Amino acid sequence: MDVTLPDGTIIQGVPDGMSKADLTAKLAANGYDVSKLVSESKPASAPTASTLSASDRVKAGIVDPFQGGAQLLTKLLPNGVVSAGNDINNWLADKTGLVAKLPTGGVDQQTREREAAYQAGRGGDTGMDWWRMLGNVVSPANLALGVGAPAAATLGGRVAISAALGSGAAALTPAAGAEDFTTEKIKQMLFGGLGGAVVPVAAAGIGRIISPKASINPDLSLLKTEGVRPTLGQSLGGRWNALEEKAQSIPILGDAISNARARARDQFNEAAINRATAPIGVKSKGVGQEAVANASSVLGDAYEAGKNALGFFPIDRKGAQELATLKSMAGTLPMKERRAFNDVWKYFQDEITPNGSITADSFKRIDSKIAKEAAAFSGSSDAYQQKVGDALKELRRVITETAKRANQDAAKALKEADTGWANLVRVEGAAKAAKNSGGVFTPAQLNMAIQQADRSVRKRAVSHGDALMQDLANAGQNVLGNKVPNSFTTDRALIAGGGLGAYFIDPVIPTALVGGAAAYSPWIQSLLRGAVSSRPQSAETVAGLFNQASPMLGAGGGLLALDFLK
Repeated sequence: MDVTLPDGTIIQGVPDGMSKADLTAKLAANGYDVSKLVSESKPASAPTASTLSASDRVKAGIVDPFQGGAQLLTKLLPNGVVSAGNDINNWLADKTGLVAKLPTGGVDQQTREREAAYQAGRGGDTGMDWWRMLGNVVSPANLALGVGAPAAATLGGRVAISAALGSGAAALTPAAGAEDFTTEKIKQMLFGGLGGAVVPVAAAGIGRIISPKASINPDLSLLKTEGVRPTLGQSLGGRWNALEEKAQSIPILGDAISNARARARDQFNEAAINRATAPIGVKSKGVGQEAVANASSVLGDAYEAGKNALGFFPIDRKGAQELATLKSMAGTLPMKERRAFNDVWKYFQDEITPNGSITADSFKRIDSKIAKEAAAFSGSSDAYQQKVGDALKELRRVITETAKRANQDAAKALKEADTGWANLVRVEGAAKAAKNSGGVFTPAQLNMAIQQADRSVRKRAVSHGDALMQDLANAGQNVLGNKVPNSFTTDRALIAGGGLGAYFIDPVIPTALVGGAAAYSPWIQSLLRGAVSSRPQSAETVAGLFNQASPMLGAGGGLLALDFLK
């Protein structure tokens, strides 16, 4: 049975046969005041209602680390030091009342009696003590552990720090009912460390929900801006993309995946072609050789329109100076080559009006004549004739630039057309490489065409990653890959038929395959892609802060693990 003394001390495990006199004598011999023995209870009684309020439980949780720390300290210090400390504590208690008097068994016994009184106050409540645990977490001792924790850039580092904090919080938890303190404390610290280690891992998972990798992928963002809609697997990348790629071999579902990937590839082609026509304000539709040819026709028309708009213009001072310099330099050519240049020069001079201007019709004739002659001389194997070609190219440049200075709107139109042509050269190169697939190219083929068209020294623009259209090609290669999806061909049709025929084995099989295929319809893919890639700009910051702060919760994770251990 249990006996409660006037001061609230509970004596447990008193033999039923012991008389009151024997008990009183034994207690008196051990220094207890038994003059007013207040109650004698039976071994088992019905659970009583809890007398502890929520605030009482929180307060107990706040004190726990200090009680546990004091208990741990008495186990670490020499017995003589502990005994002296207990004597000083009890002297202060008798003289000042500022501290509680320690029982004969010291902090160890005080811890057991405190826990017994607390559990008695809980009555029949044996569930998770959330209020006390809250007090544990917000206790200054445990908060100090979290605040003082170093920062870690990697998940492994955060796990190590959080595990240490969880183990530290467990070390400060009182061990009230342990027969072997050391064994119990090691067990507490082990479970506390495991609980603390889980916190950063869980935080990383939550961070991925707040800000998935797909939502901060610049390549995916660029493709979305260009109108390219990758599949869910392509958007997630890594093992998810590999899994989706392999799933193309599954009947029915595989065809839906291949078709969705083919849509993304076609959208990529259309985006590349639009890079060529966008400067002139034209949005291109379609893919393949026909679409590339149409883009070429549209740009050609725009360029001709720009040239036609140059119209009537005078030879300004800068143009006249450049023409004079060019004529002087051409005078150093050998006689035969000088005569050839002068023939073209005379043709040009005859087209100039008496007041020093050039009409729109004259400009067309001059430009056509000079371009034709320059090409002929430049293609010669004779070095001097090549110099004539260079001189004629310079003559054409000077005349064209003079016309542009006089007609700014036309100059702008020509510049836009030139930009479009530069992009189209890359697209045409990719379409040429994809001639066996009707001109529908992969990102890798576009990248190769970009490299071939790079005229910078040692192809420096490509090596630096800033060549024309390289951003789009790289994004496509990183997200879409370079494999051409197998569309709904005969072999897939036969396999799909087999999948449908599996109905006779198990009706669930074709139903599941058709359901999976439906998930690759454009509108469902749009919803799934948005779920993993659309987040506000603040999401990445919030996720980062959450991950960095996770070790501070390590103490709480360790304490939660201890509660599950009880």
